[in-house]
Amino acid sequence: MMKIRTHKYAELAYPLIEGIQGSSVEAKYRTLALTFPTIIMQSGLAQAIGFLMAKNKDEHKELLKHMAILLNEVDSKTLHDKIIDSSVTKYQLLSREALDASAWLKRYTQALLEKQS
Repeated sequence: MMKIRTHKYAELAYPLIEGIQGSSVEAKYRTLALTFPTIIMQSGLAQAIGFLMAKNKDEHKELLKHMAILLNEVDSKTLHDKIIDSSVTKYQLLSREALDASAWLKRYTQALLEKQS
């Protein structure tokens, strides 16, 4: 049986978010993951990924790593290069996939991660 893409994202995202539970970046990751789909929508995928790369804080690195895993890339550099080098059509597809993937990270973040107290 072939799985639909969103099902794959759901299966991959759950253990990634579970791995953040109780970590030092939990609260900051939560804030970032909750806003990331909006950042993609407002700024575009290349800028959103570039933003995470530029920040270089642990929670940004973690979200970047998670996005690379969900989008089936070796690492964030490979993901960024793929986005930058893509045609308009491919960029639109990558953006759609990134939105779907980040939406699953957001859902599990809401369910599993603690708010900052």
